[in-house]
Parts: sequence; C-alpha cells; structure tokens
Amino acid sequence: MNNNVYYLLLFVLSILVASFSQIILKKGAEQKNIYINRYTVVGYSLMVLSTLFTLVGYKGVDLTLSGILQGLSFVFVPIFSFLILKEKISKKTILGIVVILLGIIIYSI
Repeated sequence: MNNNVYYLLLFVLSILVASFSQIILKKGAEQKNIYINRYTVVGYSLMVLSTLFTLVGYKGVDLTLSGILQGLSFVFVPIFSFLILKEKISKKTILGIVVILLGIIIYSI
C-alpha cells in the first residue's frame, strides 16, 4: 500500500473518533455533574486523540480532499446517535447524508 493510503485511513479514523467522542460528550452532558464525569473525560480524551490523528493525517492527505472528508462527520454522528443513544434519524437527516455522500463521490471522480 502506498504511504498516502495509510495517511488517508488515519484521517478517516480521526473523523470516526471525533464523531464518536461527540456522542460520548452528549452522554456526559446528561449526567448530574456535566463538567467532570467519566463520559466527559473520555469524550475530551478521544477528541485530543482525534486531533493527533488528524495532524498526522494531514501529512499525506491533500488539503482539498481533507475538507471534503471532514463532511463525513455529518454522516457518522447521526449513525452513532442512532446506534448508541437510540435516537431516531429523520427523513431530512437521511436526505442530508445522501447529499453529502453524493458530493464526496462526485468530488472524487
């Protein structure tokens, strides 16, 4: 595999970790003490890890592509919300996810 593919995978992993950390932070906001609880500590720790992955990922990912890939967080967050928090996904959200994915596909062609 090309080195740039590793950087691309690391960049996508950073987006996944950041999306997951947002769900964990939302779970922490539902706790009695929203500032210091296990969810907020884990959520912010994952956010720092995501930032580190992103910084390394920028080394091999083109900046124009990285901006497009950041849009994947708008896809991952509703999916994680559905799976973890059991939130319903509205028709507008599904339409938005489809539009984002189509935009990524069209840009990559």
